Amino acid sequence: MTQKLTLKQAKREDVHFEVLSRDQITRILGTLGQDRAFYFYEDVGRPTGDSATSVTDFCTKINTVASPSLSFHLKRGDFESWIKNAIGDTELANSIAKIRKTKTAWKREATLRKKLYSAIRDRVVELQDLLRHALTWPESAVT
Repeated sequence: MTQKLTLKQAKREDVHFEVLSRDQITRILGTLGQDRAFYFYEDVGRPTGDSATSVTDFCTKINTVASPSLSFHLKRGDFESWIKNAIGDTELANSIAKIRKTKTAWKREATLRKKLYSAIRDRVVELQDLLRHALTWPESAVT
């Protein structure tokens, strides 16, 4: 298949190709200070005591935080907001927004946890892989 044909198919399927620089990938995978961490709550005024300072830490916490906290934050759009604004990953924020808008994700707490974890883990793996390759790019190719 030629590149031209592939691009035509991509346009038809409304596929979005994200371009990230080495610095952007490093920033997304980096660690934030406690002032920009995500703090988990079960409800307004009811903190769980858990927090995450990186997308990798956040991924781990999704498996251990109480289910009511996951539902609380997902319904409010807190996860996607933090990931977009503090972490800087619009792609992952959009994936989480899709989960929030899918009613089947809310039927069982285990399903919700699994969908969130999978989306975050897959993105972390993708970014780590991109970073490994980006480290071999010539500097002029990443600016």
